[in-house]
Amino acid sequence: MSKKIDTSAQFIEFFVKKGHYLVGLSENHLLNREYKKSLELLSQAHTMFEKGGAKAEAENVKARFNDIKEKYF
Repeated sequence: MSKKIDTSAQFIEFFVKKGHYLVGLSENHLLNREYKKSLELLSQAHTMFEKGGAKAEAENVKARFNDIKEKYF
Protein backbone atom coordinates (compact mmCIF):
# COMPACT_ATOMS: atom_id res chain seq x y z
CA MET A 1 0.00 0.00 0.00
CA SER A 2 2.64 2.53 0.96
CA LYS A 3 5.86 2.95 -0.89
CA LYS A 4 9.02 3.00 1.18
CA ILE A 5 11.09 6.11 0.82
CA ASP A 6 14.86 5.72 0.98
CA THR A 7 16.13 8.28 3.46
CA SER A 8 19.57 6.79 4.01
CA ALA A 9 21.31 9.62 2.11
CA GLN A 10 19.59 12.15 4.33
CA PHE A 11 20.71 10.30 7.46
CA ILE A 12 24.30 10.18 6.23
CA GLU A 13 24.20 13.91 5.50
CA PHE A 14 22.68 14.53 8.94
CA PHE A 15 25.38 12.54 10.73
CA VAL A 16 28.17 14.44 8.95
CA LYS A 17 26.54 17.83 9.63
CA LYS A 18 26.00 16.90 13.28
CA GLY A 19 29.67 15.85 13.49
CA HIS A 20 30.83 19.21 12.15
CA TYR A 21 28.53 21.03 14.57
CA LEU A 22 29.88 19.02 17.53
CA VAL A 23 33.49 19.72 16.52
CA GLY A 24 32.76 23.45 16.41
CA LEU A 25 31.02 23.31 19.77
CA SER A 26 33.94 21.36 21.19
CA GLU A 27 36.39 24.05 20.04
CA ASN A 28 34.26 26.67 21.79
CA HIS A 29 34.37 24.70 25.04
CA LEU A 30 38.12 24.25 24.63
CA LEU A 31 38.58 28.01 24.34
CA ASN A 32 36.57 28.40 27.55
CA ARG A 33 38.87 25.89 29.26
CA GLU A 34 36.12 23.30 29.64
CA TYR A 35 38.37 20.44 28.63
CA LYS A 36 36.23 17.53 29.83
CA LYS A 37 33.16 18.80 27.94
CA SER A 38 35.31 19.37 24.86
CA LEU A 39 36.46 15.75 24.96
CA GLU A 40 32.89 14.51 25.39
CA LEU A 41 31.77 16.47 22.34
CA LEU A 42 34.70 15.23 20.25
CA SER A 43 33.81 11.68 21.20
CA GLN A 44 30.24 12.24 20.04
CA ALA A 45 31.49 13.86 16.83
CA HIS A 46 33.71 10.84 16.16
CA THR A 47 30.67 8.57 16.48
CA MET A 48 28.62 10.76 14.14
CA PHE A 49 31.34 10.78 11.48
CA GLU A 50 31.63 7.00 11.69
CA LYS A 51 27.87 6.60 11.33
CA GLY A 52 27.99 8.95 8.35
CA GLY A 53 30.81 7.02 6.70
CA ALA A 54 33.28 9.92 6.91
CA LYS A 55 36.24 7.83 8.07
CA ALA A 56 38.90 10.46 7.32
CA GLU A 57 37.09 13.08 9.39
CA ALA A 58 36.55 10.54 12.17
CA GLU A 59 40.29 9.92 12.29
CA ASN A 60 41.03 13.66 12.41
CA VAL A 61 38.62 14.06 15.32
CA LYS A 62 40.19 11.09 17.09
CA ALA A 63 43.65 12.64 16.69
CA ARG A 64 42.37 15.97 18.04
CA PHE A 65 40.79 14.12 20.99
CA ASN A 66 44.10 12.42 21.80
CA ASP A 67 46.02 15.72 21.51
CA ILE A 68 43.72 17.49 23.96
CA LYS A 69 43.74 14.52 26.33
CA GLU A 70 47.55 14.39 26.39
CA LYS A 71 47.95 18.15 26.75
CA TYR A 72 45.43 18.86 29.49
CA PHE A 73 45.05 15.59 31.43
